[in-house]
Amino acid sequence: MSLHLVASAANEAAEAGLNLLDRRAVTESQMREYLAEKGFTSEAVEEAVTLFGARGWLDDHDYATELVRQRAGKAGLSRAKLRADMEKRGLETGTVEAALRALDEESPDWETANARALLAGKLTSARRGLDIGSREGRAKLQAKLWRYLASRGFDSGLVGMLVRETMEELKELESEN
Repeated sequence: MSLHLVASAANEAAEAGLNLLDRRAVTESQMREYLAEKGFTSEAVEEAVTLFGARGWLDDHDYATELVRQRAGKAGLSRAKLRADMEKRGLETGTVEAALRALDEESPDWETANARALLAGKLTSARRGLDIGSREGRAKLQAKLWRYLASRGFDSGLVGMLVRETMEELKELESEN
């Protein structure tokens, strides 16, 4: 495939970039870093990245949108963790926020569902060794669950709501038994 680039260094950078794109999708930042690590000049890197962008092969907005769609259903993934992952990949804040807004429009409760799934999986092990019939045991469990969700980047308002719901459900179960 001929890319019709003037400089041979840019042509070689484009070929190396195509090899990377054959293996996986990347951001513009990741492509620049990859080509720079391969030893290409900044001019050759920029020419290759510009060419890929013009042909639609590198599009950070599409990359971010697809990434959030793929990862949003993963139990335990919070908005903060997803944002940090995208920023780590070199995506600009505006692109990240646009992808998260699109996800919110498509699936408004995705983060709540992820936190609930994570909490449900943790509940059994968190209860182990605690007497949840006692006020002290319930307080310890509540604190454990709160710390668990908060440490995974979930918003404190969401964490508080879900932990309260869980504690109320446990209280109802205890009163039934």
